Amino acid sequence: MKIAGITAEYNPFHKGHRYHIEKTREALEADCIIAVMSGNFTQRGEAAVMDKWTRSRIATEEGVDLVVELPFLYACNRAEFFAQGAVDILQSLGVSHISFGSESGDLEALQALAEDMVRHRETLAEDRMHFMKKGFSFAKSLQLASEHIFGTARTKLMAEPNNILALEYLKRMVYWREQGHPMKAVTVKRYGSGYFEKNGASGYAGASAIRRMIEHDAAGTKNYVPESVHAKLAAAHVPAAMEKEMFRLLRYELIRSPHEELSEIYCMGEGLENKLKKEIVSADSMQRFLSMMVSKRYTEATIRRLLLYVLLGVKGSDPLGKPYARVLAAGEMGRKLLRHLKKEKDLSIPIITNINKDGQAVLEAGKMLEYDCLASDFYNLISGRSLYRFSDKVMHPYIKGEHSMKS
Repeated sequence: MKIAGITAEYNPFHKGHRYHIEKTREALEADCIIAVMSGNFTQRGEAAVMDKWTRSRIATEEGVDLVVELPFLYACNRAEFFAQGAVDILQSLGVSHISFGSESGDLEALQALAEDMVRHRETLAEDRMHFMKKGFSFAKSLQLASEHIFGTARTKLMAEPNNILALEYLKRMVYWREQGHPMKAVTVKRYGSGYFEKNGASGYAGASAIRRMIEHDAAGTKNYVPESVHAKLAAAHVPAAMEKEMFRLLRYELIRSPHEELSEIYCMGEGLENKLKKEIVSADSMQRFLSMMVSKRYTEATIRRLLLYVLLGVKGSDPLGKPYARVLAAGEMGRKLLRHLKKEKDLSIPIITNINKDGQAVLEAGKMLEYDCLASDFYNLISGRSLYRFSDKVMHPYIKGEHSMKS
């Protein structure tokens, strides 16, 4: 069986995603496509417009054979860790090719740069620290260090969000190749529009543009998403409403928490807890608070992720654990693959299909899985959904062709 892997957020699923799935299957003649998808919160630290169960079901109906969740602590993290978690899961599930979208579509150039970044990682890390000491963010420092070592012409690729993730996927694939587990990369050039743009003539729009439309012109999304998705967007959670509720809870948490307690939060550093407590008093909205916190050193995405860590109580002493494959949705070929994988005695990753029954797999997943469940509870809280009915301990994977998710 030829298995292809995709990493995704599908926030929301749009025509560009369907194009990517179709081109991946066509190019590789893949028997099975696995998508590793972030859960209820995205890499930028934002609440998804649809919950993970709905998004995974849509993905399965639109051509993906198996959807597994990228654990929260990987999904809501900087690009390096997002890619590490996703690639490690796909490698463990027997994927031979990983397909990703990129603005350039130039796999050769991306691969060459990724290999050089791995080859010169120590020098790159030293240069990155040099720029971080000057007050630049981690991402900007990495870009400046890369420009210094490899030249501006080659590192122009790092200016686009999908290319940045593509480089991180490729770097992690180099790691697995060095471990004796090679995987091949396939890139599909973005078609019709950029990540933040929409193109009415082509019928394609980036996910960020569609999310803005949900806020101001939900009917207009019809041109850019599959018909089945458009129907569900009418019931999607309005990002601004969830953000307002999240901010209300955040204000209390920051006021309540002592400085010492906040200083222990994952990725908290350089006395940032003091500024959080100071600025929250006068901020009257999440956007206003973010504008107070964002700086040359800390990007909006960095601050958003940090605020989620505060709300979920993620401690700096809770390191990223070994990933696992928690099944969210599956089609016929996905189920066939799962049956095959579960028969393997030397499977290197726990597979979880029922959180209440897969005892050993749940134990192996440990605290990482606890944060997944907590993140889902928090998502349900800020979106006004039942904490019981939509609990991760009650929801079941969607199986295409059978009954929908049971509760």
